[in-house]
Amino acid sequence: MPGGYTGKLLRVDLTRGRFTIEKPDEATLRDYIGGEGLGIKYLYDEVPAACDPLGPDNRLIFMTGPVTGSLAPTSGRHCVTTKSPLTGCQVTSHAGGYWGTQLKLAGYDGIIVQGQSEAPVYLFIDDGEPQLYDAGNLWGRDVFQTDLLVKEELYDKKVSVTAIGPAGENLVRYASIQNDHQRSAARGGTGAVMGSKKLKAIAVRGTQSFYAADPDAYKASMDELLDSTYNNVISGSLLPKNGVTGIMDMVNKHGVLPTRNHQSGTFEHAHDISGQKMSGTMLTRTRGCYCCNIYCTRLINVPYGPYHGLRGKGPDYDATVAFGSQCGNGNLEAAAQANLWCDQYGLDAVTTGETIAWAMELYERGIIDRHDTRGLDLRFGNHEAMVAMVPKIATRMEFGAVLADGLAEAAKKIGKGSEQYVMAVKNMDLPGFEARGSKAMGLQYAVDNRGGDNLRPFGVMTECFGFRSKELNMPEQYDPLSEANKTQWLIPAQNYSVAVNSLICCMFTIIGYSVEPSQYARQLSAITGFSYDTDRLLLAGERIWNLQRAFNVREGFTRKDDRLPDRLTTEPAPSGPAAGSTVHLDPMLDAYYEARGWDRSGIPTMEKLRSLGLEHVSRDLNRAREEAGAPATA
Repeated sequence: MPGGYTGKLLRVDLTRGRFTIEKPDEATLRDYIGGEGLGIKYLYDEVPAACDPLGPDNRLIFMTGPVTGSLAPTSGRHCVTTKSPLTGCQVTSHAGGYWGTQLKLAGYDGIIVQGQSEAPVYLFIDDGEPQLYDAGNLWGRDVFQTDLLVKEELYDKKVSVTAIGPAGENLVRYASIQNDHQRSAARGGTGAVMGSKKLKAIAVRGTQSFYAADPDAYKASMDELLDSTYNNVISGSLLPKNGVTGIMDMVNKHGVLPTRNHQSGTFEHAHDISGQKMSGTMLTRTRGCYCCNIYCTRLINVPYGPYHGLRGKGPDYDATVAFGSQCGNGNLEAAAQANLWCDQYGLDAVTTGETIAWAMELYERGIIDRHDTRGLDLRFGNHEAMVAMVPKIATRMEFGAVLADGLAEAAKKIGKGSEQYVMAVKNMDLPGFEARGSKAMGLQYAVDNRGGDNLRPFGVMTECFGFRSKELNMPEQYDPLSEANKTQWLIPAQNYSVAVNSLICCMFTIIGYSVEPSQYARQLSAITGFSYDTDRLLLAGERIWNLQRAFNVREGFTRKDDRLPDRLTTEPAPSGPAAGSTVHLDPMLDAYYEARGWDRSGIPTMEKLRSLGLEHVSRDLNRAREEAGAPATA
């Protein structure tokens, strides 16, 4: 078995209450690496087309990567892959903390959960030994209570727990899975899938060892990565000092800070919700995940005002934007309270805040009123009403029941033209950057395999702030308001992003490209014993990206779904450096599809799939090609 892997996956059949252990072959590990790559490989192979995301045939796949549990920086991560109940696409959500490391040291590279339990259960993996326990006493508990009660029942305060809260139990379609209290695998409704399976929590405890194929090369690569992350202005200075929200003023200055449901890209109270403001008012200390030297997590204590006494993890960038500028809210304490409740109830903080922001615009336009909101004055800037909406969504109470199934379903229920204000791609809300001020961001939102997403990669950080990789064909200068020449650097950056998400290491190592592809290739080679270089690492990323796309195409997603909201394509940005700008998407899509080796419908061609070893996928996609008017292939 290659280094870095345990060579075992635990399959949990909740319908039958059975466990089986499987051993992935070396070719699969080499081609898909781990994490996000292995997750989509098993999801594609096992989940039938048109499967109900909340039905027994969907899979909930927890994966580590070959770097997980090593001493390499930011290596304490895991991911969750499933078919999203929010979008219908494949989705992989990532989380830090310690749970992934514990799973690896308990003897497993991943867990594949299938079926549905009749009654609530939780899974405990004790150094390789799995067992299901009754979770009737946990059902209805929030995430924090669940974490505490599981540890008490197992007589071990150090066991690592990942769990859902009331939002997952109530099948809110953007419910999260929370591990180690406030670490979230949130995007796309992973928690709703876990809730549909009546799986309340997974606790893990491990004492096994991590093995690297070449210990000397492994240590050398680890030292190299530590030096690179320490010496980069983002990972070595800005993030440790002010967290991810330390970029808030920079983003606002460039006119790419989404404000009041993307009505503009500048916010008059941006500094009031910044990391610098947090550091000067409520920050108590910082914290990192397992083996992390970046320490971006903010631990806070609110010493004043209506949210006095609030303690916990402060909101990260996207959550602060969602509950801050997007809701017209300059009260950082309120954003922190809303974020804490999302973690406690098990909600994706980003989608929750963005959904409330959409409702606020409807309220101000007179499409909904106090009768609809059950008395809440849901105008922009009313942080009390914003915070009050969070538990209502998690429990499907009152107006929260309207919002709990996501923007598209909420717009169907409300009607009255509310759909034109939905700011989403494939029903995934657009997070922390405004696309009219960064055209690469607009293209990235449109084509991302999760729907609207800003993480794979952080396009704005490259296009507006000039952070670039020396190895990914990135130009020396950028024009964020031009639609030309985006694919030449965006596609390699996307491939690199999903490769890093398969190792798994934190995306903050490449937000400012402190770590180059060749460095991660050296680390991966030293750990696994496989031979990787930059080209082979990026090829694996390309394979993963195309298989994710193929899953979505099989579900009916093609070019017609790679669309931005009309506001971004028809309404000029009203202020800031992007004033007067809109996104002209179609020419960028044409160039992107051609560069990807896809046809004009956005479907990967047989030639492209064959070059990636995905010939069987092309046969699956012939029906989609025919429906899109493209010729079928043999």
